[in-house]
Amino acid sequence: MDDQNPYQAGEVPPTPPMAPHWEQVPSGITRPVTQLWLLGAGLAVFTLATGGWTWVTNRHVFAMMNFIAAAMVGCVYLGLAVGVYKRSRIAACLTAALWAWVFVMHLRQDTAGLADTLRRMGMMLVIGVVVLRGTFATFHHHRYLAAKNRQPARARISDDPAFAPKPPAA
Repeated sequence: MDDQNPYQAGEVPPTPPMAPHWEQVPSGITRPVTQLWLLGAGLAVFTLATGGWTWVTNRHVFAMMNFIAAAMVGCVYLGLAVGVYKRSRIAACLTAALWAWVFVMHLRQDTAGLADTLRRMGMMLVIGVVVLRGTFATFHHHRYLAAKNRQPARARISDDPAFAPKPPAA
């Protein structure tokens, strides 16, 4: 380009690369989603570990079937955790539905004593708070991105390359 031509635009400075969409959302929305997918991954590991421990210590057919069931449930937890990590609303809703089903199954179990039941219900309620906050935050995440796309940031006139300062003459 020739600097003497007033009708030719100057070089446009390179724009900084855009951050991934999840980094553009406030941490008040992303933190519960992160907690939810970490909970799902942790539950997958915990389920596989307890199923494997049962199989290793007992070594009979029912323990092996218990491990197979634990592996299947662990895969479900892991799949849902990956879906929530990718901000899938369906995966978040399925995680909440799975938690509700497990909560109802724990309510129906009458074999434990009162102290064990209270401890189990307390843990289920803590997990439920994390699951429900993460599910709602996933929906808030999508709503925030939609609102941001509807009303993009206004371009400032000072960002126009025509108003950029001239480079120093060498």
